[in-house]
Amino acid sequence: MLILLKGGRIVDPVNGRDEIGDLWIENDRIVAPPPGGVADEVHDVSGKIVMAGAIDIHSHIAGGNENIARLLLPELHRGDGPHPFSLPLATAKWSTFETGCRYAAMGFTTVIEPAVPPHQALQAHLELSDIPIIDKGTLTVLGNDDFLLSLIHDGEGPAAVADYVGSALAASNGLGVKCINAGGATAFKYNVRSFSLDDVVPFYELTSRKIVETLQRAIADLKVPHPVHLHCNNLGIPGNVSTAIATIAAAQGKPLHLAHLQFYAYGDEGGHGFSSGAAALAAAVNAAPNVTVDVGQVMFRQTVTISSDVLRQFNAVATAKPKKSVRRRCERRRHRAIQLSRERFLQCGAMGLRARIVSSCQ
Repeated sequence: MLILLKGGRIVDPVNGRDEIGDLWIENDRIVAPPPGGVADEVHDVSGKIVMAGAIDIHSHIAGGNENIARLLLPELHRGDGPHPFSLPLATAKWSTFETGCRYAAMGFTTVIEPAVPPHQALQAHLELSDIPIIDKGTLTVLGNDDFLLSLIHDGEGPAAVADYVGSALAASNGLGVKCINAGGATAFKYNVRSFSLDDVVPFYELTSRKIVETLQRAIADLKVPHPVHLHCNNLGIPGNVSTAIATIAAAQGKPLHLAHLQFYAYGDEGGHGFSSGAAALAAAVNAAPNVTVDVGQVMFRQTVTISSDVLRQFNAVATAKPKKSVRRRCERRRHRAIQLSRERFLQCGAMGLRARIVSSCQ
């Protein structure tokens, strides 16, 4: 089929084109104007922009966390009707159709849901399949799960880690790996309330730096095209720009993607101990060709924050309005016996922790 988009403003930065003109499409491919060609379809796009479809690499549009958020503030979905099919939550307000339509109206053709734990992948993909028009993909969340941290702690080696990461990506049908405050959620379970790049996860004796380095190695070994998609430590905290810059340096030239960059761009100067560190962070990013970023967006109306960064979410509960929040534990465990020294066992008991003698997959 030969299609003609007639009279639009064609914007093509790669080829240096910004002009009013016609665009020919044959069998879903842009082609040169065919001599004497007669289009099967002609669309008058005068006054409109013709350009490549936008890609949103980081947008929470599906999955268990999103559905919990919708249930927390159902009043935001008054305009949506119940889901027409017999699915779980079928009586809840339904917004998947509207999600696809709104993205298409903005010129997007592809959206990536960037935070899908492996055990929630089936539901997330079912929901994504319900979103019309746009192409969708997911990133698989790793970096706080017992199985991975145990492999690293026990010195199982890069091949074992790569096998696990590969199996998680295959089982969850993920395009790549999302790592959220590496080790931070696990440290939270041990009553840690702040966690930075070189802080140590209790019990596993691993730093966030080590976890990210290990995942980067696994992604490289598996030849996954998308680099580790990293949610850095100390998100939203004054002075966190230094953590972000240190994270860029820690990558040592290996590919790394930093998610929602603006939320790590805070200094701690001024009378209120809060300032912009954007210039310093932008300079660090521009000096690191191995690093890609997405900016993130501040919402100025009522919304719900959704994150596996339980440290950040817990610390923000006091400012929630209305005061609604949900915290839930989810992880993938490695079936193994753990030998604890008497001193370590007593230490765990003194901290009020449950000593895991045998853990099983859950």
